[in-house]
Amino acid sequence: MNRRRPLRQAPEVTRSAVSTAVLCLADVIVSGYLAWTKLAGTPALFCTAAGGCETVQASRYATLFGFPTALWGAALYALIGILAWLGFTRRHWLSGMVAASAGVAFSGYLTVVSLFVLRAACPYCLTSAALEVAVLVDVIRRGRTAAGKLKPSRVVALGGSAAVATVLAAVVIFAGGPADATPYQIGLARHLTATHAVMYGAYWCPHCRAQKEMFASAASLLPYVECDPRGAHARPDLCRDAEVRSFPTWVIGSQRLEGVQTLEDLAKASNFSP
Repeated sequence: MNRRRPLRQAPEVTRSAVSTAVLCLADVIVSGYLAWTKLAGTPALFCTAAGGCETVQASRYATLFGFPTALWGAALYALIGILAWLGFTRRHWLSGMVAASAGVAFSGYLTVVSLFVLRAACPYCLTSAALEVAVLVDVIRRGRTAAGKLKPSRVVALGGSAAVATVLAAVVIFAGGPADATPYQIGLARHLTATHAVMYGAYWCPHCRAQKEMFASAASLLPYVECDPRGAHARPDLCRDAEVRSFPTWVIGSQRLEGVQTLEDLAKASNFSP
C-alpha cells in the first residue's frame, strides 16, 4: 500500500520576515541613492562640497570592480529582502544569515576606514551601516524557528567565516588603487566640472596620466574628454571641434592651457576658492 506523502506547505511570510524585507528595502534605497550619485558624478543631498560624503565618494573605496561599491551593497540587500519576503525556510534563512553577516562585516570595514583613514563621516554610509546591522539582528532573531535542527555552533561558524573572509577580501581588493584625495583635490575637481571646464586627453598619454594623478582618487570627478577613438567613451568629435593639438589640453572659460597644469594654476584659472 503506497502512502501518500504530505504536501509541503508554502513557507509562511511571518511578521519577522516582513520586517527583514522592509529593512532591506530601506537599505537598498539608501545604497542605491549613493550609487546613483557616484555614477552621475553629483554630490549627495545635504552634503557640502568636499565634505564627509564627498571625501568618501571620491576615495578608492567607493568603487569595486568598476562599479560603485554602494551598488554591490544594494544588490546584496535586495537579495536578502527577496529571501525574507518569500519566507524564511531553513535554506532561505541560512543564505540570508550568511549574506547579512558578510554585509555587516564589509560595512564595518568601510566605516572604520572612513572614520580613521579618510577621517570623514558620511551620514548616508552610516545610515546604511545601521540598517545592515538591524537586518542581521532581525535575521538572527527569526532563526529561532527557521533554523530548524541546525546547531548554534554551526550557525556561528558559518556567519563568522563569512564575515572574516569578507574583511580579508576587502583588505586585499582595496590595497591597490590611487591614493585617497584630499578635500582640496575633491573640491577643485568638482569646481572644474561645475564651471564647465574641460580636460582633453588620450588614454595612452603619460602626461594626461600625470595630470590625473595630481587629483588622486578625485580624478574620476574631472571633466575629462577622451580624444582617441579607441579609448573608453571617446568623443573625438569634441576634440576636433576644440582643435586640440596636444595632450592634455584644458579649456577653462576663455582660457586655453596646454600641458600638465599644477593644481594651483587650475584653481587660479577657474577662480576656485576652497
